[in-house]
This record gives sequence, C-alpha cells and structure tokens, in this order.
Amino acid sequence: MRTLSELHAEGGEARIFANMFVTPLHGGDWGTAKDHWTRTVEHVANNVKELEAMPVAEAARTAENLARSLCSNLATVGRCWACAYALR
Repeated sequence: MRTLSELHAEGGEARIFANMFVTPLHGGDWGTAKDHWTRTVEHVANNVKELEAMPVAEAARTAENLARSLCSNLATVGRCWACAYALR
C-alpha cells in the first residue's frame, strides 16, 4: 500500500487524489488523512473476499485501487468513509 505522501509525490492523478483526500475532507490535517487512508485500505484488504485468491502483491494493489475508488466517490458528496463511521 502506498501512503498518501507517496501518492502525493507520484504526481498526476495520484497527487490530485491525495490533495482531495487531505484538504477538503480532512481540513488539511495530513495526520488524520493518513490514518483514515490506511484504515480504509486495510478494511478493504481484510473484507473483500475476492482478494484472498490473488497473489499478495496483486491483492495489495487491488485493495488500494478499490479504496481510492471508494474515497473518490464519497468525496463527491464531501464524505470520508472513516470519518463517517468514526474509525478514528
């Protein structure tokens, strides 16, 4: 799993995602945003049963991509999954 800092450093769409996740959703609080990103990816990795059949590296990439999709979709309505479910 790539951290938010790694996504930001990557540039392009990854940086746009990181900025969106940190600034509007978490008020610029990188610490909270990093924690919520990690929790979201871990939740996806631990609960999507289809990942169990994949090689570890592929499962990790897929979990990250699914988490990004979830976070991006929720961001369109100004929500963070972890904030909404008080997983802080």
